[in-house]
Amino acid sequence: MIIIRIVILVALIRLLTATEQPFLCAGLYAGVRCLFAVAINGPSWSILVFGAVAFLLASLYFWLLDRFDETFWWWIIMVVGFGIGLV
Repeated sequence: MIIIRIVILVALIRLLTATEQPFLCAGLYAGVRCLFAVAINGPSWSILVFGAVAFLLASLYFWLLDRFDETFWWWIIMVVGFGIGLV
């Protein structure tokens, strides 16, 4: 499961660098996280709450990555976000 999360985050970061649309990446990330929650048969109310929280946090993460593109801070934000995303 962790390998899948890493692959998804790397793919979305590459998509962000290509499109420069952080909310597209956040929406895709939240959708994938909701699909994972559905796959483990979570209650429907928790899937909706989990999806909304995932979208908000992913929006912040991808917006920060887009904002600090081509700076030293980009690497710090990416590593910290990877650590949080894998939890």
